[in-house]
Amino acid sequence: MRRVILTGMLLVGVAVLVSVAGSRMRRQRAPRDGAALAQAAAPTDPARDNPAVFLFDDFEGGSFAKWDNDDQDFGDPDLRIVNDPAVAHSGTHCLEVTAREGEGTGGKLAKWFMPGVEDLYARWYCKFATDFDQGNHMHFVHLLGGPPDNKWAAFGKAGVKPSGTDFFTTGFEPWRDWGKHPAPGAMMFYSYYPDMQKAPDGNYWGNMFMTDPPFVPERDRWYCMEVHVKLNTPGQADGEQAAWVDGQEVGRFTGIRWREIPALKLNCFWLMLYVHNSTHPNRVYFDDAALSTSPIGPAK
Repeated sequence: MRRVILTGMLLVGVAVLVSVAGSRMRRQRAPRDGAALAQAAAPTDPARDNPAVFLFDDFEGGSFAKWDNDDQDFGDPDLRIVNDPAVAHSGTHCLEVTAREGEGTGGKLAKWFMPGVEDLYARWYCKFATDFDQGNHMHFVHLLGGPPDNKWAAFGKAGVKPSGTDFFTTGFEPWRDWGKHPAPGAMMFYSYYPDMQKAPDGNYWGNMFMTDPPFVPERDRWYCMEVHVKLNTPGQADGEQAAWVDGQEVGRFTGIRWREIPALKLNCFWLMLYVHNSTHPNRVYFDDAALSTSPIGPAK
């Protein structure tokens, strides 16, 4: 069951709708030894042996060779592969993304998989830095959908309501709710879809699907996060999205109409940090990212 609440809160000067639904919640340890530990840990990650996984990056190669970036230069200092076993989740390397001080800062890695899929699982490990505090709102890991002949269809669509034939997006990200939650905030889905509701200012800003009770990650701790998006049958509202943290489901939302035509599919993944107003350098670490057409789960 889902409850939609119209609120008067502003998101970077804009009002937002919140959708609330029920859920639940667990943990993962961070390794400390270098190459030997990386070798020992490799067989324990189900992403390495799952034939449905079509992207896996533990960043041990020290490059972005597995990614396709858009406007972000791989030389961007906001994207950095760290070689430090004390920082990495597994092995010796991980990705560091920084939102520098200022407005609209951060960086992302993008991966396209055209023409796309209708059922997708995305999994990643992440750790928010000890001093991470985005202020209130930010954007995080996203899944995007569009037609097979336009990979840019879902880009630059803030405030635009999807028609059912052009695009859709959803992100799993933290939100502080104007200080109600400690940094980095409670995890939620932030979604653009044809049946989204209008904000009080008259615009269509992403609708929020909040877990209940809220799940608030701790800083300086690795989490395994996994999301599942299932597209609807065109003409029906039978789509879904769900999220797990360390293998425990924290939110499931059903009855979503993502599209009206079968050609519109999931075909882009963003591993991202974007902060609207960063008062100091905010950093997030990512590791062991994977995309699959079947469930993945955390490393054992």
